[in-house]
Amino acid sequence: MTYVEVKTLPAFSPLISVEALPTIALVALLAAFALTFFVTTLSKAPAQELGVALLAAFLAGAGTVALFCTVGVYV
Repeated sequence: MTYVEVKTLPAFSPLISVEALPTIALVALLAAFALTFFVTTLSKAPAQELGVALLAAFLAGAGTVALFCTVGVYV
């Protein structure tokens, strides 16, 4: 692809609005903390604990990335 072709491409626009990042960060991190509390206090079957722990880990990771992007640390 040549430079002229690249210049004619449309500007990048993110799939998720930048204005939505603080809300996404707050909801994801609060849900991760709630699920972590749920895993550590109630005894359940190991398979169920693994599923809840994986969901909490995903939410914590996504919430952290959203929080970083909110404050201007684009990762």
